Amino acid sequence: MAPSPLAQRWAAVLIESAYSPMSRRELTQHLDEHAVRLRAGQAAVAIGEWLVRKRFTGPDSLRRTLEVLAPEFPPEVLGALAAGYVRATRDQLFAEQEKVKNALLKAVEDAQRDLHDSEARFAQVFASTAVGIAIFDLRGGVVEANEALAAILGHEEMPKDLFTDADAAALAAACERMIESSVDSDRREWELTRDNGDTVWANVVLSVLRGSDGLPKFHVALIEDVTEQRMLHEWLRHQSLTDLLTGLPNRASFTDKLESALATGEPHTLGYLDVDSLTIVNDGLGYAAGDAVLVEVARRLRAALPDAVVARVGGDEFVVLIHGSPDVAALAAMIDEELSEPVYLEGAGVAVSTSIGFVHTAGHGVDSTTVLRRAHSTLRRAETGGKRQWGIYDHEADAADRARFARIAAMPGAFENGEISVEYAPVSWVSGERAFLEASLRWGVSRHDDVVAHADALGLASRLGRMVLRDACSRGEPVLIRLSRDLSRDPDLAAHVRSALRAGAFPASSLFLALDVRAMPDGEENLEVLHDMGVHVLLHEFGGGFAGLSTVERSPVWGVRLARPPSERLARQGLALMVPLLRSAGVHVIGGPGDPDELRALGVDLVVSPS
Repeated sequence: MAPSPLAQRWAAVLIESAYSPMSRRELTQHLDEHAVRLRAGQAAVAIGEWLVRKRFTGPDSLRRTLEVLAPEFPPEVLGALAAGYVRATRDQLFAEQEKVKNALLKAVEDAQRDLHDSEARFAQVFASTAVGIAIFDLRGGVVEANEALAAILGHEEMPKDLFTDADAAALAAACERMIESSVDSDRREWELTRDNGDTVWANVVLSVLRGSDGLPKFHVALIEDVTEQRMLHEWLRHQSLTDLLTGLPNRASFTDKLESALATGEPHTLGYLDVDSLTIVNDGLGYAAGDAVLVEVARRLRAALPDAVVARVGGDEFVVLIHGSPDVAALAAMIDEELSEPVYLEGAGVAVSTSIGFVHTAGHGVDSTTVLRRAHSTLRRAETGGKRQWGIYDHEADAADRARFARIAAMPGAFENGEISVEYAPVSWVSGERAFLEASLRWGVSRHDDVVAHADALGLASRLGRMVLRDACSRGEPVLIRLSRDLSRDPDLAAHVRSALRAGAFPASSLFLALDVRAMPDGEENLEVLHDMGVHVLLHEFGGGFAGLSTVERSPVWGVRLARPPSERLARQGLALMVPLLRSAGVHVIGGPGDPDELRALGVDLVVSPS
């Protein structure tokens, strides 16, 4: 199989930046495999180390590798690869430094036996290595240094004073501490000062050189410039904490800032914002326009709240952290006014609004994850009222929501463990003769309406529906099943019904399927297809609205199951007038559970008994 274009580009820049005995074909094949592993989120650190092992350590090898990979991989993957590269380079450097140190030691010892040969060896290592070397006396004074060190420190030729006074004093103090503590080696990253005042970051290995008598004679410092690697590391760290589109802090960065704010114990207000209707901009004007809107939202939020921490934590979600406890109503109005001014994109004046959830927090003991969750749940409750809404955290409402969501989240496990069961209640004609059974779902204390609503929320409606169909069609007697809103408009509903009828050898005419009237008109095609199969089709949750009555007239509906009767007098009078209208259209009306006398007074045909 031909190598990918990415592997070919990567191989090209590596061959240009460094020499390796590996053939281009072999290199491209390896890089192709590495790219697959990177896309799977695997072995980024190991791939960085592999580049160093294969000698791709030219001055531009890492930078050009990241330029090639940046368009296709996120910052965290690039950062891991760079970290592996830098670590392998450092280990290679330390190994070289150890070789140099051993060569120096050997040179000093051999000088006692063969001064001429040892000096020649030492001079060759001292002059040819790219590592900066400085030899100090026991007081910390520089005895000798090589040209590589002078170049690292920005000198064109060997100066009289190689190090600045501050650096010289620090190195001398480090040497003195090593003697006092009987430590022969010290490794650290050191910030040194160049001749022009710039900073250079270096890996420094300080070692004690002992004589044949075992006593310290000199100190040697092996110094490698790692400024570029450190800058690259800082750049990648910045990228990993910044939203690339807006330049705002991202979720990881904001979480750190929120934790720091909460640790002070001072009052803060967190606002969680969701940009309304961004999908309309994306679909109508394109994703570039949507991105432009997000950039403008970020700019305006920063301008309107200069003292707040503003971050983008999701696709169209922003957060603002404000010190103190401001009037959130005034704050929401100010943000809405700031964003309502149109921005013109492709000739269209686009303006957006936001829905916001606010949380006031003060004191210790609240973690950032909890505060963010509270603000987000408050936002979702506010959005149930429509666009451009705001709300403030309410502990009781949040506790109720959490309990409900926790139960919904546990539903797949309950389904797999058989905790959801099917119950049956008789449906009788008003004369008292039983017409058929009605199947309903039960999950602990949760009854049918709640169970199917939870199933719709999780996408379990189809699986639960198939379970009820199989169970009902295996009983051998006529049965009514009320379907959830999502299942009522499911394009695969007819196929599920056919499968259940065949499996139970159940006649279609004995099956009464009630589709949710709130799923109409999307589910009207299912009404037609099921009727053509011989199934009796009904509508449930029927309250008598114009849309429901229109569906009854357009579709081959056998009957309707009334919604829970309203308590208001005028509404009940309207229901009493509607029932005869439905019956005159040849539609059977099912009521209940409820007071049998009251239901008969309404004029219903059938009554559901309490289960």
